[in-house]
Amino acid sequence: MILSTNENQFYSQIQSIIIHLLSTIFVTLIISIGLVTSTQISGYHLQNVYFSVDKNSCTCDCWDGFFRGKYGRGGYKIFYFNYEKQIIILLCILIFYSELLRQYLLKILFRKQFILLLLIPSVYSNFYGAWTIINYINDSDYYRMLKSQIYFSFTELIATYIFYQCLIIKNKIQIPTWFIYLLFIISFLHIILAVGELNFDEIERNIVLILSDLINLIWIIITLIKYSRLRPNIRTIYIWLFIALCLWLFYHIFCQFRE
Repeated sequence: MILSTNENQFYSQIQSIIIHLLSTIFVTLIISIGLVTSTQISGYHLQNVYFSVDKNSCTCDCWDGFFRGKYGRGGYKIFYFNYEKQIIILLCILIFYSELLRQYLLKILFRKQFILLLLIPSVYSNFYGAWTIINYINDSDYYRMLKSQIYFSFTELIATYIFYQCLIIKNKIQIPTWFIYLLFIISFLHIILAVGELNFDEIERNIVLILSDLINLIWIIITLIKYSRLRPNIRTIYIWLFIALCLWLFYHIFCQFRE
């Protein structure tokens, strides 16, 4: 009996390792495909398109090489990173969002929560924001757009979590009403702010980024129509309008995009 229990534990551990490995591979593929797709949508800089890398004689004078330790700098590297504290932030962002995506895939593939497929646009928006923050930090561009992107990414993360909770609750009457109201004002603010900073040269990218907010709003409207108990009264509407105004003012005072 003890041997049987140990065997079950062993096979369970092996299964967990395999699931973790496969889910990590899927996450890596999704992120890689997403980066390529996102770049295709946003477009390429002509300088990068026509610039060819000579791997035989390539050197990088901006790379300190400290992470090579006692070994020499060598030649061409697939990726370079310097011995600075910002690399910790970059790794934290990448690992954090990657693990969230892995957990998301596990819930769809193994727990059969297919309703979570509605979060796919949110996944794209979150990773677009995370990758943009990584690029701003990597470029040391702290003052022009970083605060604006942090605002959007943080509120997008909150909205995604709230929408996720709303989707997995089977009895929609049990959804906390403040979940719905906060999700509504975040999604609405995202659209309003995105329109205010609309760049027609990147219209496809802008549409994809606000798609998750549109889905949120449509879901909220359908839910409020279906469940009258979740609808706000006049006093509640005023309170949440005030909260929305505060969030809007906070963005324009502290986080607005600057050329």
